[in-house]
Amino acid sequence: MGDLTLHYQEWGAGYPLVLIHGMGSDHTVWQGIIHLLKNNYRVLALDLRGHGMSTKTPGPYSMELFSHDLNQFLESLDIDQAHFIGHSMGGSILMEMALRYPDKICSLTLISSFASVDSYLARTLKDLKNILGENGFKTFFNTCLQLTYTPNFIGENRELFSKIGKDMAQNSSISALQDTLDACLKVDLIASLEGVEIPVLVIAGKEDHFTPHYHSQNIKNAIPGAKIETMDNVGHNLPVEKGIDTGHIIRKFLDVL
Repeated sequence: MGDLTLHYQEWGAGYPLVLIHGMGSDHTVWQGIIHLLKNNYRVLALDLRGHGMSTKTPGPYSMELFSHDLNQFLESLDIDQAHFIGHSMGGSILMEMALRYPDKICSLTLISSFASVDSYLARTLKDLKNILGENGFKTFFNTCLQLTYTPNFIGENRELFSKIGKDMAQNSSISALQDTLDACLKVDLIASLEGVEIPVLVIAGKEDHFTPHYHSQNIKNAIPGAKIETMDNVGHNLPVEKGIDTGHIIRKFLDVL
C-alpha cells in the first residue's frame, strides 16, 4: 500500500467481519468482544493510519483518506465484501466508506459514533488537541479516560489503565493524533446518509460524555431502516466497559442478516 503499512490481527474463519477503532485507539479495543464473534466469522481488527503499530504518515488526514486506506486493505486481502463494526471515529470512517464504496459493505454496526460535529463535540476535540500539544500524551490519555468511561469503571481499573496508557504512549505519535483530531473536526456526513441502503445497527451508551447519545439518534434518524440499541450505565467505550453485552447485541443483529 505504497508508503503505508497497516497492522492487523485476525481470528476465526467464515464471512469477513472488520473492526475499526476510534481516534487515539488501536486494535486492542476489541478484545472484549472478539471471543463472541470469532467462532462464526473471520474477524479482522486493524490499526488505522497514524495509530497503533501502523505507519505514522504525515498529515493531513481525513475520513476520505481513512476510508480509502480501508478499501485498499480489503483489496490487498482479496475481500470483496464484509460486515463492518466501527467505534466512535471508526463509525464515521465507515459511514464515509458506505457512501464511497457501498458494494464493499454487507452491514454496518456503529458504536458511539458521530456523523456531524456540533459545537459541543467541536469544543471537546479542540480541547483534546490543545492538551496534546501543550501537556503531552499522558495528560491527553487521562483526559480521554474521563470522557470515555464511567467514574466507577475508571475507579475499578486504575492499574489496568495506567499500564494501557504507558503502552500506548510508546506507539503513539502526537502529530498523527493531532492530524486525526483535525480530521474528526471536519466530519459532515449527516445530510448524505439518506442514500445508505445497507443494514445498519447503531449502539449508544446513555452516559456517553464524548459523543452524547443524540449523535447516535441523529444517525439512526438519517439512515433509512437503521436500528438503534441504547445501553444503560455505560459511557463511550462500550466494547471495553461492557464487552459481553455489546457483543451479544452485535451477534443478535448479524445472525439474522
